[in-house]
Amino acid sequence: MVTVGRTIRYGYCLAVTLSFCIAGVAGFSTPQLFALRPIASKLDLFSKQQEVVGDVSRSDCDDSNTPPSLSVLLTSLNALKSGSDIRGTYVEHATVGSLQQIVEAICEAPQGAAALTPFAAHCLGYAFGTMVDGNRICVGQDPRSHGARLADAFCRGAEQVPGIRVTYTGLATTPAMLEFCRADMCDGAVMVTASHLPKDRNGLKYFTQKGGGFTKQDVQILVQRASEYAQRLFESSQNIMPPTSGNGSVMCSAWVDYMPHYAQTLKDALVREVTSNSDMDPETKDHALQRPLEGLKIVLNSGNGAGYFFNQVLDDMGADVSRSLGVVPDSDFPNGVPNPENSDMVAATMKACEEYNADIGIMLDTDADRCGFVVPRTIATDGSVSDFEALNRNRLIALLSVIFSSSSPDCTVVTDSVTSEGLAKFLTENLKLNHVRYLKGYANVIGKAKELTSSGSTNAELAIETSGHCAMKENSYLDDGTYTAVKVIGLLARERQRSTTASLLDLISDLEEMPVENELRMTITDGSLETTGTVFDQFANLLQEATLSEDQWDLDLENLEGVRVRTKSMNGGFFMLRKSLHDPLISLQIEGTGAQAIRDAVISPILSLLQDKPDISNSLELGVLNKY
Repeated sequence: MVTVGRTIRYGYCLAVTLSFCIAGVAGFSTPQLFALRPIASKLDLFSKQQEVVGDVSRSDCDDSNTPPSLSVLLTSLNALKSGSDIRGTYVEHATVGSLQQIVEAICEAPQGAAALTPFAAHCLGYAFGTMVDGNRICVGQDPRSHGARLADAFCRGAEQVPGIRVTYTGLATTPAMLEFCRADMCDGAVMVTASHLPKDRNGLKYFTQKGGGFTKQDVQILVQRASEYAQRLFESSQNIMPPTSGNGSVMCSAWVDYMPHYAQTLKDALVREVTSNSDMDPETKDHALQRPLEGLKIVLNSGNGAGYFFNQVLDDMGADVSRSLGVVPDSDFPNGVPNPENSDMVAATMKACEEYNADIGIMLDTDADRCGFVVPRTIATDGSVSDFEALNRNRLIALLSVIFSSSSPDCTVVTDSVTSEGLAKFLTENLKLNHVRYLKGYANVIGKAKELTSSGSTNAELAIETSGHCAMKENSYLDDGTYTAVKVIGLLARERQRSTTASLLDLISDLEEMPVENELRMTITDGSLETTGTVFDQFANLLQEATLSEDQWDLDLENLEGVRVRTKSMNGGFFMLRKSLHDPLISLQIEGTGAQAIRDAVISPILSLLQDKPDISNSLELGVLNKY
């Protein structure tokens, strides 16, 4: 036996001394198992950096008597937690060999997001198998190239639990996975996706038939069980990694394409929405039952993501979708990872709508749980349209609220914390609805809506973030971009039955909007989440104290996240300071009447306050403020 001691930098500046016991295992030679490469340049890191996971000595074990290699595996698993999901940067490793090779791959990966390996997916699959109340699990993925590799590892891990059978459904969307649970096609479902994040990222979203989407607490339990399973594998006498397939292969009990079922639910919903107009004559209604979208020109931009299937749904329902964009799945995302908030995606969709004289443009993110729209401001009597504008963020919330103000008067709309002052006024004064502004994060918003409704205190019909995550009570509070699109398309079709020149923007003409919206992100200089929390608390206290003496600032006492301040000089303007939960940055959200007005009312006063606070200013990259 040969012992090789090395110090390798991992993740959040963690220095770990790895003692690799090299021996022939299961017929593999030492070079095949480890393929060790000199890393002499990293040998001095141990003396310089020992943080995050506690002190790691040069012994074979840390203070908790955990071998360093195992510590790396467990720390890596724990770092994957992201609220109610699992997220990380995909890190490849061999399909067979020793667990030490996985440790090497993790340690040599670039610093940044947590390392999501096939081994991690295997352990998380096993953990999920122990949490499902039943024995049927369905796994789907978005088009990312490493999705099948992770799905394969997850399926193999889940089927290590006695009695568990996994069905792989291939390319799917996140909302479809929960629908498969609702329809009793499985007891639990998992979507392999990182949504709008860069293509080197990936993640796992979990659903169960009884509980719906996983909560943050569920993910805590999941990772704990995955860690316990990883430790058992590590401590086994063989110390061999669980085998996985190569790219494109998924080993499980069955391969079944469940997406046609989900597509049919959307078709049924479209028919229901379009024909809900009680004034429709029998002949028109009969035709609408067959082709409810006939006569509408729709541009779908699914960004080469998993939402491509929705184009066929619209086509089958009679819409003209001949100019749709990005409806062929592509792991390279040639036009960028789809994100309805991205200005390039909005511009491309708007251009296609203008050239096509479309009635509406729809944008979906990678896993189709989020959407945005492009619509014309004016429609002439000859059907020609002009002045296309984005229908997203506060506008989308307002439009969907118009729908529910008619179908469910006096209901409640739950939004995230960064919605505008104008939206609050539109919801409460114009539509006579209740508005609850809650924490940012779709799981938070949806959870609050469920809580309010189940308590009987109010009827929360709509839970929606400015990002486009939208969940409705009528759809079991599932955040579904395609279902949101169904509601908007249905409204458009009904409005066109009433008037051929009707524009959706006419329905929210009373929404007061600020001409300028900005989000300025200030990064933490040392890249530490701990520093982020400390600096944010200091910054927030500074702003709160300043509102007592700054007569142009009015502190929003009902705000539940960060610090929100109304600016009196910009009637309807505000700024809001928030910290990121997952990244070392602090965000300043601003809405105002113009760039100079924002500079005078917000930026300059903040910079002035920071001049005498070096503990804050030296810890933040303030370039975005100085350049504004």
